[in-house]
Amino acid sequence: MEVIRGIENWKKVNRPVVTVGSFDGVHLAHKAIIGLLKHYAELCGGTSVLITFSPHPRLVLHAYDAYARNFGLLSSDEEKTVLLERAGLDTVAILGFDEAFSKMPYDVFIEKILVETIGVKKMVVGYNHNFGYGRAGSYEQMSEYGKRYGFEVDRFPEQMVHRQHISSTHIRSLLEEGNVAQAHDLLGYEYGITGIFRNGLFNSVDPHKLLPGKGHYLVKVKNREKHNFTVCRIADTVTFPDLHTIEDGETVRMNFIKKLHLSGDN
Repeated sequence: MEVIRGIENWKKVNRPVVTVGSFDGVHLAHKAIIGLLKHYAELCGGTSVLITFSPHPRLVLHAYDAYARNFGLLSSDEEKTVLLERAGLDTVAILGFDEAFSKMPYDVFIEKILVETIGVKKMVVGYNHNFGYGRAGSYEQMSEYGKRYGFEVDRFPEQMVHRQHISSTHIRSLLEEGNVAQAHDLLGYEYGITGIFRNGLFNSVDPHKLLPGKGHYLVKVKNREKHNFTVCRIADTVTFPDLHTIEDGETVRMNFIKKLHLSGDN
C-alpha cells in the first residue's frame, strides 16, 4: 500500500476508484466499504484509493462543536494506517485538515481535489456520508457532479451486526460505557492503547485516544516480548494493581478483553 501525505504530493494512478472519510477505528463497516472499493477497482483494472484526514476533523472543530470537546479517537494515525494496509488497499492519501480546509465548499472539494487532482473514475460513499463546509455535500450532490464530470457514484448501505448499527460514534459510546466486548464485535478486533509505564501509571502515547469508562478491566498487556493477562483500573489515573513485571519507562500495549464488576465499582 502506498501512503501519500498531503494532496500536493499526489501521484497519478490508473483509473482511481475512490472513497473519502475519517475511517476512525477501521471497523467492520469501513472494511465492507473497502472491500467494495477493491472489487470495483479490480473490475475496471483501476486503483483503490482511500482519502482520509489528519488530524481527525473533530479535533480541529472542537471549538465549534460541543461533542468534539470530549472527543476520543478509536485509532491513532499510525494505527489507522496499519489497519488500512491490512485491508488490502492500493493507495491511501492523508490530507492535512485545518480550519482553512474545513471551510472548503463541497463543490470545490469535488472539482479541485477529486476531479482535477485525483482524476476519479468511480466514487464509493457511505450511506450517511456528508462532506464539505458545514457537511453540505451529500450523495445526491456527488451524483450530480459525477454526471457532469463523468464518474460513477455508488452508495454503500448501512451495516448491522447483531442488530447493532456499526459506526465509529456508536463504538465510542460502547467503550465509554465499558461495553468493550460489544465494541469488539463491531470493530472486528480487540480495542487497545499504547502507552508508557512511568511511576506506576500507564500514560497513553496519544492524548486523543479514547479510554473506556472508569472501572476495572481484564486486559492483555504486551511489553517487549512478554504478554500478561491482568487487571487494569481506570479512574483518574490508569494502573495495573497486580502486575509487577513492567519496568519504569517501558512502552506497553494494552488490549481490553472485558469489563469486570468488582466490589466498590460504580
